[in-house]
Amino acid sequence: MSFKKISHVVSIIAIGTFVARIFGLFREIVTAKFFGTTFVYDAFLISFMIPNFFRGLIAEGALSSAFIPVFVEYLSDEEKKKQIKKIANICFTFSLIITISLYLIVLILSYILTKILPFHSKWFLVFHFLKFTFPYLIFISLAALNMGILNSFKHFTVPSYSPIALDFFWIFSLFFICPFFTDSLEKKILGLCIGIILGGFGQFLVQYPAVKNRGFSFRLDFQFNHPAIKKIGKLFAPMIIGVAVTPINILVDSSLANLLSPGMVSGLWYATRIFQLPLGIFGISISTAVLPWFSEDVTSGKYENFKKNLYFSFKILFFLLLPFTFGLIILKGEIITFLFKRGLFDVNSVVLTSFPLAFYSLGLFAYGGASVITRAFYSFNDTKTPVKIGIISIGVNFILDIILMKFLQHGGIALSTSIVGLTNFLLLVYIFDKKHISLNFKEISFHFFKFLFFSSIMGIFLIMFKIKFSSFFNLPAFLLLSIMIGIIVYLGLIKIFLKKWI
Repeated sequence: MSFKKISHVVSIIAIGTFVARIFGLFREIVTAKFFGTTFVYDAFLISFMIPNFFRGLIAEGALSSAFIPVFVEYLSDEEKKKQIKKIANICFTFSLIITISLYLIVLILSYILTKILPFHSKWFLVFHFLKFTFPYLIFISLAALNMGILNSFKHFTVPSYSPIALDFFWIFSLFFICPFFTDSLEKKILGLCIGIILGGFGQFLVQYPAVKNRGFSFRLDFQFNHPAIKKIGKLFAPMIIGVAVTPINILVDSSLANLLSPGMVSGLWYATRIFQLPLGIFGISISTAVLPWFSEDVTSGKYENFKKNLYFSFKILFFLLLPFTFGLIILKGEIITFLFKRGLFDVNSVVLTSFPLAFYSLGLFAYGGASVITRAFYSFNDTKTPVKIGIISIGVNFILDIILMKFLQHGGIALSTSIVGLTNFLLLVYIFDKKHISLNFKEISFHFFKFLFFSSIMGIFLIMFKIKFSSFFNLPAFLLLSIMIGIIVYLGLIKIFLKKWI
């Protein structure tokens, strides 16, 4: 049984991701002081989301997900194993060609649009900043290739810590590069653009020694007709649409929020950072860890073991993410105030951020579950099904955004995101059952509802504590006590009612 191995790997990735996310959170806290929820920061965020969109599309998304199953297949075959260095070199070359070509296109497009758009309009600033933020994609794509190689060898530690490089250079630029520019926010933020490029390069360098120790030294190789590359290409082509769902939805959400009042793009951004903290630490860590095991089980025909690993993944996911949903909703205002309220991040910024955070939190478990079941599809080399569902969800997200933002402003955009996430998760599980392996829905539902019940009881205790005692303590003490009470109640209920925690 691979439960212990998976748990061990999940814990390694989760710890690394936790450290990385804490650094990322500190990065946002510092940035909030310097730029708050200003008009300029709104524009910068959209310009940063565009290379991140392509990052999710061709780097950490489609390329990694298509690369790992094929690479693992070659690693498992002694004869094919001789080709792995060549495969890595070809992927390295492909990544450089694609990302540099995209940058040249973006550079030309940005130059044209900045000549057409009104000076100092938000979209003028977006395309002006884009010229400086987009090179980040080149380096982060190479970093994603490093991650794919290391994960194929079941080495997860270094990749999970590598995002700290971006946080370090981001914070470094705020204190040591931005001051070299003038006092205007439009100029100062160019220093942050430099920090982002350095951060992307840093993420590549941090992982490279571990890759080199496994015998890889990247060289240009243009043999794109290699059988492994053709196989990766067949998976990559439809998969690129599938993994584009989240980046496209983020871009749509941000673009629509940009039509609302100033600061709402920034509010969504900060709320997303909090929402993605537990999602990244637990949800993404679990889905990243299980992909090699899923692929091995399917390749060797161990389908019963595959199902057990899948159920186990859902079980851990619900156990970890459902209490966060209640905690974030109940304590949203206090959390945002404690973390960000300083400098240019004022009371209005707290409201702009805490409001959408509650709606984002509703979809926390669904996005984690969708990430896991999508990896299950990938292990069967089925990339078309997630694509079909993804295309539908893009349209649904856009329609829901338009409808709900009329009533809830940017909160409606966040609620739309959660509804789409839940719909995707349920559809993916249902179709996987019909298309590949028959699943035990009763077992999955039982795991979900038992942890939902325990989490809701915990939530009631938190609400009671908040109503009666929030005025008796200062904010840090109140949050600390709330977290302690939540953990004690939640784990206490599990210990009382369950023989095993998970």
